[in-house]
Amino acid sequence: MWKPLNRLAGAALAIACLGSAAFAEPVVPSHTVTVDDIVGLEAFGRASLSPDGRWAIYEKRAGYDTMPRVEFGSLSTWTIMDLWLVDLRHPSAPPRRLLPEEGLGLQEIAWSPSGSRVLITRLRDGAFEYGIVSMRDRSVTWTGLTPESPANGASAAWASDEAVLLLTRPDGSLPAILRAQRDSTARRVRAWERTTTGLEPSRTVIEGHGGVVTTEAQEPAQRLIRLAPSTGQRRTLAEGQIVDFSISPDGRAAAVVGREEDIPLGKPELVHMEADRRHRLSIVALEGGQTVRALDALDVAPHLLRWSPDSRVVLVWARRDGARWDQGGLVEASSAGAAMFDLEGLNVGSSTEISGAAMFDLEGLNVGSSTEIVVSGVRADWLGRSPVLLARGPDSDRRDWYLLSRTEPPRTLTSSLRTAPARIAAAGPQALYVFADDALWAMTTTGLRRISRPGTPVHEAVTFDLFAPRRLKANEAPRQSWIAADGPRGESLVLTEEAAPYALGSGAGLDDRVLAVSEDAAIVLQPTGLAEALRLRTPDGDQTLDTVNAGLADVVLTEPKPVTHLDVNGQTTTSWLFLPKASTNGIRGLIVKVYPGWADHLTRVDPLSMTYSTRPESFVAAGYAYLSPSMLAELPVQERGEAYVHSVDLAVDAALEAFPELPANRMVLWGHSFGGYAALEIATRSDRYRSYIASSSYSDMLGVWGEFDPGGRIQPEDGGFFRFNQGWTEVGQGALGAPPWAVPDLYAASSPVLRADRIVRPVLFLTADMDFTPMSQAERMFSAILRNGGDAKMVTYWGEQHLLWSPANIRDYFAQIFDWLARTLDEPAEVMPPTPVAAPTSGPIPPSLPPSE
Repeated sequence: MWKPLNRLAGAALAIACLGSAAFAEPVVPSHTVTVDDIVGLEAFGRASLSPDGRWAIYEKRAGYDTMPRVEFGSLSTWTIMDLWLVDLRHPSAPPRRLLPEEGLGLQEIAWSPSGSRVLITRLRDGAFEYGIVSMRDRSVTWTGLTPESPANGASAAWASDEAVLLLTRPDGSLPAILRAQRDSTARRVRAWERTTTGLEPSRTVIEGHGGVVTTEAQEPAQRLIRLAPSTGQRRTLAEGQIVDFSISPDGRAAAVVGREEDIPLGKPELVHMEADRRHRLSIVALEGGQTVRALDALDVAPHLLRWSPDSRVVLVWARRDGARWDQGGLVEASSAGAAMFDLEGLNVGSSTEISGAAMFDLEGLNVGSSTEIVVSGVRADWLGRSPVLLARGPDSDRRDWYLLSRTEPPRTLTSSLRTAPARIAAAGPQALYVFADDALWAMTTTGLRRISRPGTPVHEAVTFDLFAPRRLKANEAPRQSWIAADGPRGESLVLTEEAAPYALGSGAGLDDRVLAVSEDAAIVLQPTGLAEALRLRTPDGDQTLDTVNAGLADVVLTEPKPVTHLDVNGQTTTSWLFLPKASTNGIRGLIVKVYPGWADHLTRVDPLSMTYSTRPESFVAAGYAYLSPSMLAELPVQERGEAYVHSVDLAVDAALEAFPELPANRMVLWGHSFGGYAALEIATRSDRYRSYIASSSYSDMLGVWGEFDPGGRIQPEDGGFFRFNQGWTEVGQGALGAPPWAVPDLYAASSPVLRADRIVRPVLFLTADMDFTPMSQAERMFSAILRNGGDAKMVTYWGEQHLLWSPANIRDYFAQIFDWLARTLDEPAEVMPPTPVAAPTSGPIPPSLPPSE
């Protein structure tokens, strides 16, 4: 439990830790960042190297504000993406467009095993399609097949040069990630039009029975297609609600996961973001198409679908129908049957329920809560024919990798490391390769063996891909014996057990991001200011292939200054302060941007994230200081409001003591999403700040719990939104633990709208009609402030989501915030208690005025 800490004690620690820290005279950049700069950013997307070492392909996007339409939310940028080609035999030759006659809207998906072909997609004029490019003559064949894009699983994969598996939408409709915004908006317009014409009914109908929702419209099915590129021959391997698939290493079978029976809401427990149907596993033969249901009575968890190296079995986490996810176990499944590794000796199913499998007790190993399993997944892989599992040992909070056996107890492989690795970097025939303690290790059945040289720190070169599904990004290590690493100076290294490490190019900076890497080359993004250079690194050196935002290379981004202080529990923590460049006018104000559990210290992120989010640089360039305070996240519901106030006070006091130039009398507190909720909790308890900004904020937990998702209202067949809002409120960040009727006092204690009469400073609300944080949350709080005679402003953006995507709306969003800062910081402010309002009376209600008046 948190305990209040004296604010001056925290500030004193900050002074002791910062020593002589002061408001130093920074280098004045030759270019000051503007909102137009940010909205106009160009960007590179993904990059890849062909398996034969001949080609490199990369995605390049025009300026963000050049999009002709913004109808797919964040993915609208796919419509202005193009593919560029580099001949690695002549890397000094200028890159050229892969398909110069095709126009924009192209993305690269995967190379065939030999590199003779590459699978791509095209998004144009509302149509989405797979295409296959022959590298022999760089011609493209469009398949007419619409891709499905699962949130957590694979959409396409090559089984061989002559067979590619494609997850498709046979009705030609867009996948959910694309249609979520465009189709729901269009469907609303059509519904309004039907009502306007009055010729046909315009309504949406859903029904609930036994905790299961049914809809009039059915969710579109998917097909897993096997396509032969040379002949164009197609065969349907599976059809239904397919969410993931994985091809065996020998290319002869695929493990396919489909959504089937409905799961009643909250049974056996409510999990935030859990699927609303059971996931069943089948094994499909790629040649003959024979399908075997591998696990009839087990529900498969997301994020793990790993074939053994010999292609005999596939590893999943599964639970018995009706059991919790944390009562499940690790399962080896094949067309011949399954074996389950049970974590706690729980009865996860009889032998007949899992095809005659034996049970294996893992002696209390813990892979996490049901929420962790659903959201983050179970990490596991194969060490030869034995599974390894990332889990906590009995009575331990530390996760380690354990080797599992049918005849012996689980054995830890990484306990000798200071910090256990969270993921596997590569899977070789006899070892799994992991990075930990600044070194590369081979993890074998006999223990750990250090691969990298002592004294030379190395770290995993994780490829940067914003859109990679979680399983493929974190739980599907490449099967290879070489490992890519980042060296101490940012250089790209290749390490093996058999040979000395060698460098790809000279390296340049620790901020470089790896987009693609092979044994012979690496493609990295090298930032300079707001510009990015696409660099090719080889053993012969490195060179620049292409550049975006070259005119913004002279921007000097503000490095955050650490502010060390004590938190509310008396533990040392760090907040981060971004200071504006020296100015004769001084600092215009201090923005305190709050979010429980997160203190922002990022100077830059990728251009897409720079565009849609409000990075500190946007405000520092305008003369404001920006403080991101360290705040505890997991707090008792009844106490977290007070804890938020004290957490931020400690950080602010420490910053003011360490940097006396900060204007203590001109501060604004701002929060977005759950940070917006924290901002409102603080606003009901503190008048320290001139004003508050609450964007996409929560205010009324009872309202959140029962609110429909905006898209789900009009197209409920997409499903899942009940588990989102109810799950968020009960077991997500809301953390209330039960529905409203079970713990009404907790809902009241955690709803700042019920304390709106205590708000004495102006509040700016920023919201959007398509946001999963309901805009009604801002409306309720605005209404409460209005009723109490307080000051508030609300700006609602239409057709926008939790973050803004329209360039015009982004510009206006910044304009509204800058205007608010000027209005509430540049003018004298007084604490004015809300004007008392008359209590409701029991007298008659005045009649409505006649229409003519």
